[in-house]
Amino acid sequence: MIFNLKIFLNILHFSNGPQDLPASSNLLKIIILLNILIGVMAVDPNIDITVNIFFALIYIFVTLLFIKVCLNIKDKNNETSSYSSRYLQVCNATLGVHALVALFTNIVTLMTGSTNESLLIIFLIISLYAWFVNGHIFKNAFDTTMTIGLGFSLLHSMVCVIFMMVFIQVLTG
Repeated sequence: MIFNLKIFLNILHFSNGPQDLPASSNLLKIIILLNILIGVMAVDPNIDITVNIFFALIYIFVTLLFIKVCLNIKDKNNETSSYSSRYLQVCNATLGVHALVALFTNIVTLMTGSTNESLLIIFLIISLYAWFVNGHIFKNAFDTTMTIGLGFSLLHSMVCVIFMMVFIQVLTG
């Protein structure tokens, strides 16, 4: 596990890609569990823990489905066989990096307080950085340019937000 943490940290530094992670379904299960546990961390007392868990589950589900759909499209365009090992590597990288970034964001929030105006700027910087890291992951995953990888990263973020907004509408409606 320490070896994998080093790879995740190298992904955060843009020196490794998802191809450097093992294609392990057990690692993916651990990473999914970590994402849920980090989602339970309530940084805003006004938000119910159940809502945080649902947001984590939505993010996980959308990410797994998004990567599957994108790799299937790549398979059909290249007329190649299934990318099952690549799928696991990309899911491990994307969700693993998300867990690290979310944990860091939660720690920063708890340290600075939720009413601090500079917290918004910190969130913006962390979000932009995470967008670039995911762009790097998608660039490597889909064997494309960084610009296209950033496009995939933006699309992934937009799909996640849409599903979360639908969830909020269901809760309030």
